[in-house]
Amino acid sequence: MMKQDLKISLPVYKIGYSLAFIVILSCVHSVVYVNEIGPAIDGKMAVLTLVFCADTYLIERQSRRREVFRLYLIKNQYYAVLRRITVQIGYLTVISILAYGMFYWQKPAVLDEKRSGIFLFLLYCGVVFITIFFWSVLSVTVCNLLQSVWGGMGMLFPVWLFLVSKAGEKLLGVWNPFSYEFCEFSELTEWKWAAGKIITAVCAILLLLLQKKILEKRG
Repeated sequence: MMKQDLKISLPVYKIGYSLAFIVILSCVHSVVYVNEIGPAIDGKMAVLTLVFCADTYLIERQSRRREVFRLYLIKNQYYAVLRRITVQIGYLTVISILAYGMFYWQKPAVLDEKRSGIFLFLLYCGVVFITIFFWSVLSVTVCNLLQSVWGGMGMLFPVWLFLVSKAGEKLLGVWNPFSYEFCEFSELTEWKWAAGKIITAVCAILLLLLQKKILEKRG
């Protein structure tokens, strides 16, 4: 079962475009200091996740397996979706860490010795995991509710665009899901920006728990 979910969740074309995405990102987005690497990646990983996970459930329809899949108990369908989301989150987290390392070809400098490169990297790992977790579950949820991959992505892309914009920063402040991206380096260890990530993580957990109900309604 897990082998099948791996095959469905990580087809070759998804691996190809996701790797191309991080390579291009590390080439076109310049950084001067190490502390700029995390914020340079976080928001972009959200939009990659949005696209990557959009068909996590609806792939059944596209591959004509839907009628067979619907014969499974709702509980089994739910666990299958959870396994696929878990696989995708794991993969995207790994390539986001790879993306972080790729920025070092630009030879960024350490701005403050008190905040070591290891601290900044570990902080980034936690932040980007929450970002991927939230946007993967949100993408699956919206696409399944609309019963459309393109409809779901079309609805979520403007939301993402607003959240990463200056308007989103001003309106939501520390409650913005991308508050880490907007945080000044000097305020990083004040942790006010973490409010946005905490809310994001809580919302992701709630959406994950709702998947079973959505499957019952939409199937």
